[in-house]
Amino acid sequence: MSEAKPQDGSKVQGYRTLTDKDILEMNRLKEISRQFIAQLEYLKGAKDYDPRWIAQAKTAMQHACMFACRAVAQPDDNC
Repeated sequence: MSEAKPQDGSKVQGYRTLTDKDILEMNRLKEISRQFIAQLEYLKGAKDYDPRWIAQAKTAMQHACMFACRAVAQPDDNC
């Protein structure tokens, strides 16, 4: 995952201003996702495991992280 620069939510239409706690929680979620995906990359390198399922797991983790971050950020329904 690429590292995003911190932004003030008031500058992005459809998003509320994030509190320090919101930012902390989102960063925790992203760190969990990075760790999980790193473990998947390790497994992929072992070549003993089905790469199709590893790819599915990576995509599912990316979706889960996005969904959880949206739960914290609470964008409006148009985003």
